[in-house]
Order: sequence, then C-alpha cells, then structure tokens
Amino acid sequence: GMIWSECKEIWEEGPREYVVHLWNLLDFGMLSIFVASFTARFMAFLKASEAQQYVDQYVQDDDLNNVTLPPEVAYFTYARNKWLPSDPQIISEGLYAIAVVLSFSRIAYILPANESFGPLQISLGRTVKDIFKFMVIFIMVFLAFMIGMFNLYSYYLGAKYNPAFTTVEESFKTLFWSIFGLSEVISVVLKYDHKFIENIGYVLYGVYNVTMVVVLLNMLIAMINNSYQEIE
Repeated sequence: GMIWSECKEIWEEGPREYVVHLWNLLDFGMLSIFVASFTARFMAFLKASEAQQYVDQYVQDDDLNNVTLPPEVAYFTYARNKWLPSDPQIISEGLYAIAVVLSFSRIAYILPANESFGPLQISLGRTVKDIFKFMVIFIMVFLAFMIGMFNLYSYYLGAKYNPAFTTVEESFKTLFWSIFGLSEVISVVLKYDHKFIENIGYVLYGVYNVTMVVVLLNMLIAMINNSYQEIE
C-alpha cells in the first residue's frame, strides 16, 4: 500500500517535484530497502526449497550426516557460522535492520504540529545542515592524521600491542572511535625500542585529539546551539 501511494505521488507531482522534498526521498529509500530485503529473503527461500526438493527426491536416509550431498545442497545443512558472507539471508537481515530504523522516522511527520517537539525537529534539520558544513573541515583534518599515522606505523604490523594504525582500515577505526573516547593511548606504543617513532606517534595522536575533540567538536556544538536559538 505504501509503495502504491508513493507511485501515485510520483505520477501526480512528477519526478522533479517529488525529489525536491526530502521526506519523499526518505520514504523512497526506506521502501526500496524493504523491497530489497524481502527479495533477498525470497531468493534464500527458493534456494533452500531447491535443496529440499533434491533431498526429498534422491536421499532415502533420514540422517543427512550419512549421505554425501552436492556442495550446493550440503550448504543448507551448515550452521550460521559457516554461511557465506554474501548469503541472501544475511544480506536480507542487514537490510531489514536498516529499513526498520528508517521506518521509525515516519513518526516525525506529526511532530511539527506540537509546540514543544516542532522546534526540536526543525532545529534537528538545521543541525544536519550545520554538520555537513562542519564535515568539510572534519574530513580534511581526519584524512591528514589518518594517512600520517598509517605511514608512521605501517612498517610495524605485528610489532604493536594492538593493530591500530598498521592498516588504513585500522587507522580509520582508531581515529574515528577516539572522537568518542573509545580508543586507548596504547595504540601508539611499540614493542620495539623505537622511541623516536613512538614519541612522534604520541605527539600526533595528542594533537589530533586536541584538534578534533577540544576544538572542532566544541565548534560544532556552538553552531548547533546558535541554530537552535534562531529557530526557538
């Protein structure tokens, strides 16, 4: 029903007018993810049904452990920890989780009608715009330190107390979670007695935290406060 409603809206308003409103994009994205989730689950159901038909047709023994099955059929006897990362059922569950989160945003349709929640929601929309402005400086600083720390520690893979900064992925995760205080100082400590590299790591990591947490995040909070005061 919701899909039919969106199709009618696109037909009546036209694609260009439909895309202008962010609520429409949110609805379209939510419904698309739901459809993709159901499609992936249906594909998993079809594959499992084919495997079940093979078993019903060719396997006489009730205990499948005593039977040699083709790989594509035996796969459906495995526990979840042996499933492929690209298994349609796993993809379906991940997409469904995202769609459920987005579906709750529809409650926000009625909030502007309330004198208490309306300004909060409008200021939330303005806050998102402030965050996008802020992201330009944030990404520039973040990338500079991420690449610098990776270049510093990439040669010490296996020679650290944790894998932080030894790969680009680990550098990203360590610096991102340090914004929320979830990274440790031991991330820059080496098992070798290379104090020069270690000291540079301490300095860079310290400068990053001061720049990002003390300066930039507080600047973002000030921007958000200013936007809220204007709307209020």
